[in-house]
Amino acid sequence: MSNANPCNSSAASTGAEKLTDRKRAGILDSAIACFSENGFDKTSMDAIASHANVSKRTVYNHFSSKDTLFTAIVNKLKENATLAVPLVYCNEELLGTQLARFCYGVIEFHCQNESRALARVLISRFIRSPQLGHEMFGNGKIFEVRLVEWIVAAQQHKRLRSFDINLGARQVIAMLEGFCVWPQLILDAPNPTSTQRDQIVDSITAMFLNTYGVPKDSS
Repeated sequence: MSNANPCNSSAASTGAEKLTDRKRAGILDSAIACFSENGFDKTSMDAIASHANVSKRTVYNHFSSKDTLFTAIVNKLKENATLAVPLVYCNEELLGTQLARFCYGVIEFHCQNESRALARVLISRFIRSPQLGHEMFGNGKIFEVRLVEWIVAAQQHKRLRSFDINLGARQVIAMLEGFCVWPQLILDAPNPTSTQRDQIVDSITAMFLNTYGVPKDSS
């Protein structure tokens, strides 16, 4: 009769799965670091394995190619963005309050070191392969789709006037990126301070609502 404890077996299995997950996450983080520093084309799987302190075979067990790794990085960026910046329309709350909260979230997301490293990796690859960027993101940027949905809901409740929704959403995203993405990536500019973030959010929110809002919600 076996003395094996099924609970111990289950615990061991769970422990192995967690170790596997940690290895996968470590490889992904190393790929981001290597791609960010050296570019996608100049980074080898050997370099990623060395940075992650695992064998190349272990890397291939988790990711069959550099392209698979890159796709995982894109998915990680999308997942991080979804968790970091929720935006759900609320009919009982001022539009300005909702939009400001969204803008603060976008700024905070882009100012994080991990987000900046991910952005460098994606941009360096998409510049060389624009079609790849379109395939992975479609016509909308990371936060744009959620903002479009919010605008549609506000229009349905007659709180925003009729206008080109995609244009309006892109204007907001472009203004945010103009302060917290491109200067940092291209010019190594510092992140905006707390006071500067308040000014950025207040001005973007005011411009959007003054342009597209109805009088009772232009605040």
